[in-house]
Amino acid sequence: MSTEAPDNENPELISGSILKLPYEGREFDVIVIDPNGLGEGQPSVGFGYRMAERYAGVPESTIRSWVREKPGITVLELPSGKAFRVREIPAIDGNTYNVVEASDWFAIAVDLLVNPGKTSKSLRAKLGDFIGWFAVKGFYAEAYVAFKGVYTAKDSRATTQWLESRQLGIPVRNFYTDLLQSQGCEGYDYADWTNCVYQGLFGMKKSEMVEVWELVAGNPNIGRNYIPKAEGLDAVRYCEDMVVRVFVDDLEEAHHTAINLTRRKFLGGV
Repeated sequence: MSTEAPDNENPELISGSILKLPYEGREFDVIVIDPNGLGEGQPSVGFGYRMAERYAGVPESTIRSWVREKPGITVLELPSGKAFRVREIPAIDGNTYNVVEASDWFAIAVDLLVNPGKTSKSLRAKLGDFIGWFAVKGFYAEAYVAFKGVYTAKDSRATTQWLESRQLGIPVRNFYTDLLQSQGCEGYDYADWTNCVYQGLFGMKKSEMVEVWELVAGNPNIGRNYIPKAEGLDAVRYCEDMVVRVFVDDLEEAHHTAINLTRRKFLGGV
């Protein structure tokens, strides 16, 4: 797999190099374990307990309680009995980190979902998000290599933007559907109001818009407004949020106002 570094430069990686990886609109530090761990010029990477707590949700104190010293090796031993190697890596920032290889963190997350024990529902949800995010990123990376023979930094940023748009829309969608429910909506009413948003923004129902996005191969611009899919999802999220914000006592009026405001922001006017 080929990647493109910023400014078309490939930085020299050594054990302890720290890379910034975007995750849900934030960045966390990935530490190089072996610059040739997966093959020549293909580094193996991992991250420490604090980053695992921040993004996988497992408290650092809990992770440390799983640390065991074995003859010549340190491991994380999970409640299920599975163990994963911990490495002490002196990093280029002058600190030494306890690092678990990235794929092992994913395996740890899966194991905690399969063998939850006393794992809380909120932690299981965060573990699921953690696994799902990187699974999608990895799938798209492989897809781009198959399509184009290369997966670039630009491709990665585009995939991240699309994922973030979807993630950001989830809590907004919950508030929006709560509003619809409070106004007596049921059954197909939800689909009708969703189509109201899509037709107001893009001139077609949601199902038709999704089909357009899927069918315009090799061209991220669609329709007369030239709205890319990621930006379109942002517009829908923004519009549903505005419906909730401007609603007084009339759903139709709130949708009309929200659609006009969204078109001004995303589509250059009504």
